[in-house]
Amino acid sequence: MESGSVPKRDLSAELVRQLYGFHNPDLDQALAKIWGVMRESGADKQKEIAKYKKIFQAGGSQPGDASRGRGVFVRTCQQCHTLFDAGGKVGPDLTGSNRGDLDYLLQNIVDPNAVIPNDYRAWNLQTTDDRMIAGILKQQNDTTVTLVTANETVVVPRKEVQSLTEGQLSMMPEGLLQNLTDQEIRDLLYYLRGPAQAPLPALSSSSSSSSSIGVPNTATLFNGHDLSNWDGDLSRWRVENGEIIGRTATGLKHNEFLKSKMALDDFRLVLKMKLTPNKENSGVQFRSERFGEFEMKGPQADAGAGWWGKLYEENGRALLWDKSGEAFVKPDDWNTYEIVAVGSRILSAINGHSCVDLDDPKISRKGIVGLQMHAGGSLEVRFKDIEVELNPSPELRTVIK
Repeated sequence: MESGSVPKRDLSAELVRQLYGFHNPDLDQALAKIWGVMRESGADKQKEIAKYKKIFQAGGSQPGDASRGRGVFVRTCQQCHTLFDAGGKVGPDLTGSNRGDLDYLLQNIVDPNAVIPNDYRAWNLQTTDDRMIAGILKQQNDTTVTLVTANETVVVPRKEVQSLTEGQLSMMPEGLLQNLTDQEIRDLLYYLRGPAQAPLPALSSSSSSSSSIGVPNTATLFNGHDLSNWDGDLSRWRVENGEIIGRTATGLKHNEFLKSKMALDDFRLVLKMKLTPNKENSGVQFRSERFGEFEMKGPQADAGAGWWGKLYEENGRALLWDKSGEAFVKPDDWNTYEIVAVGSRILSAINGHSCVDLDDPKISRKGIVGLQMHAGGSLEVRFKDIEVELNPSPELRTVIK
């Protein structure tokens, strides 16, 4: 490993525990230098591990639900960790780890500072204007220092760095399970131990609230304050004055998507959207899935000159509805977009005028939402007043009668 002939990732945390178990000073020193450090969990952590193990086993022969567990993972873990090709890259990829071992799993969740690979130690950077940034050190040279935090990649000019020190703690916080219910803990552990990906849970009416749509069965896709319910490149997406904003000043070489963390099956989505300049392209993915590093796969309510009001299946069958809604659009201004999906039927409207009315047996029945910035020139796209109705009737509520 020191010579580079064996990758560090080939030495798992479980093997590191076994190697430290020899209590050989020379081996311990080499491991700390090349891979990372390990310490035994204290009595308080062992007691906490035993508590969560008992909670999990209280579920009996079916201690959890994998789909619900994936929903918990999306909320609590996916921002930093990848599992089954979905998730962030801040922490280690969990797919190939020893997840089936409940003791191993709980040890790493409850006491993340017991075994810390060097690549995942938190570094602390202080700037000349007294900002403090904690993150994983990805790169440093004569001109810049790059840290990856839980929310973004931060590049700091070297001339603005007052100090940069390596911490002794993992980037993963302690107390991950403390705010979860017993059932959420069981579901999460059940999902983490599973051998294959589980479907995303659909948003349900249990998260209902009042809405200006005028129906009680609603769910919150965007909280109006931050992107905690979404995944994406946060150097390109942000929230400002209750609006989700995607912006590129230089254009994009590939499509960029802001992806919701929760899925929808039958729904009505009403939002306001502004694309500038109108010659560029955007759209709203729905009932979709992640596809490769950047893309999504599934239906999209399209937007942009020549595309407004059309239905396109991204990385699939391409154009599904080619009739344009261009005549109803206010270029470079706010436009109300309504999308309804009930079973195989898809409806859409722009500014109160019907666009898509398609019954397609091949259309996907459940998936996430994605807001798109299309590859091409510089653009800005804004979304606001996002409302979701669950299990709606197959009709357009915004259409002028």
